[in-house]
Amino acid sequence: MRTGLLLLMYCIFLISSAQSQNILSIDETKTYQSIRGFGASDAWSNDLIQLWNDSTRNIAADWLFSKEVRSDGSYRGIGLSIWRYNLGAGSSEQGDSSYIGDPYRRTESFLNSDGTYNFNKQTGTQWFIRAAKHRGLEYLIMFVNSPPVSLTTNGKSFSGISGKSNLAPDKVDPFADYIVHSITYFEKDNIHFDYISPVNEPQWGWDRESGQEGNPSTNSQTANIARKLNQKLVENQLATKIQIPESGLLVFANPGFKFKPGRQNEINNYFKAGKKTYIGDQKQVAKQICAHSYFTEWPLWINRKVRKRTARVCARHDLEYWMSEYCILRQTRDITGNGRDLGIHTALYVARVIHHDLVYGNASAWCWWLGISTADFKDGLVYANRNGTGLADSKTMWAFGNYSQFIKPGAVRLDVKGKISKTIFVSAYRNKDSGGLILVIINVKDEKQTVVLENLQDGTLTGWETSQYKSLARLPSLPANEPLVLSPLSVTTFILNK
Repeated sequence: MRTGLLLLMYCIFLISSAQSQNILSIDETKTYQSIRGFGASDAWSNDLIQLWNDSTRNIAADWLFSKEVRSDGSYRGIGLSIWRYNLGAGSSEQGDSSYIGDPYRRTESFLNSDGTYNFNKQTGTQWFIRAAKHRGLEYLIMFVNSPPVSLTTNGKSFSGISGKSNLAPDKVDPFADYIVHSITYFEKDNIHFDYISPVNEPQWGWDRESGQEGNPSTNSQTANIARKLNQKLVENQLATKIQIPESGLLVFANPGFKFKPGRQNEINNYFKAGKKTYIGDQKQVAKQICAHSYFTEWPLWINRKVRKRTARVCARHDLEYWMSEYCILRQTRDITGNGRDLGIHTALYVARVIHHDLVYGNASAWCWWLGISTADFKDGLVYANRNGTGLADSKTMWAFGNYSQFIKPGAVRLDVKGKISKTIFVSAYRNKDSGGLILVIINVKDEKQTVVLENLQDGTLTGWETSQYKSLARLPSLPANEPLVLSPLSVTTFILNK
């Protein structure tokens, strides 16, 4: 009897051990989307950057853009490949009469009220653009929250009537001119903008209560702006592509949802031939759909369902999906947006969102919201006090770097198969030039876990870990056929060197 019981317990132990093993294989012949890059935006940081001395500016720029490797094998920064520049509407010049109460949510405009231009504006953000390019930034995007106040119907940078566009039909032409003049100014300084996004989150009301620049837009109005801007870009021989539509939620980009009549089903409306709003034939319109991951990241079954649908619909129209803006806005079982968190908890939540957009949504690009924040909120990579002091990095930034520093523009995502714990998330990539295998592994469990890679026999794996006590720290190399030991609550990037 006792022998039988011991045998039963031993069998249970073997079964349990087998089930707890995380065994994976990478199929390098099966590829998915091409990766354009990883980025963040400069919105609202202009006045803050102007307060800083050059030393402080350069620390922030190094953290966000540097690709430099230190002597110990760690990285100076996270090597962002995309930077989104906010072309302001002029609420800063209006001061308190802008009715935007927070000065750090106002922006300057190059366009004066008399129609002339002054490009000695936004000097802080202009400095940062140049600092990013100097550190090897690959893509620059210009995005617009609101047309300049001199072109809006109410003379403000928000809508006078919630949900109604603040750009009159007869102002579309001068609005496109404003964008083209701004792009041309930078081009003369050898700063090329790869993309221009003229409309941001068109589904929201963007009225006075919003507390920031913004402008609602219907699909028809957005298509009209895109056509006019396309015409101006072609006439001025500018290579900048137009990104549409910066959807406020992923669900608005997809068919089958009926929350915002005239402002949804954007993929089909803009890229299905025969639609009145079709702009897929416009030369400078990028074959992309840009959308934001807000409010669809939790629970995970909804996260996956929405992103799988996005991937299917984009594939149907041969479009790239760009996740062009995200930070933590909602409260879930795991997290809330309120309160800064420079630690690993928020970093792991964000890393899981990145993983799902890349693996289930086939996202070609992934962009965080604010590169620099002054708020007591989970919206920044770098944080600073409003007097320009107290610069601080975050684990969210470094965990983001586990993707942005290693997965370069032109990389492709590879197929990952196997049995794995629900507390481990794995994705694999191959860079275009080096061809080396890259693994990014997230361990959200508060204990070590081990992953076995079945089909890697040759070569050496080198890892870089972000965890509670490490920030893109290099790990000792190990043979490719040895198990990978993941630290508790960590994001680790492994590169295979053959």
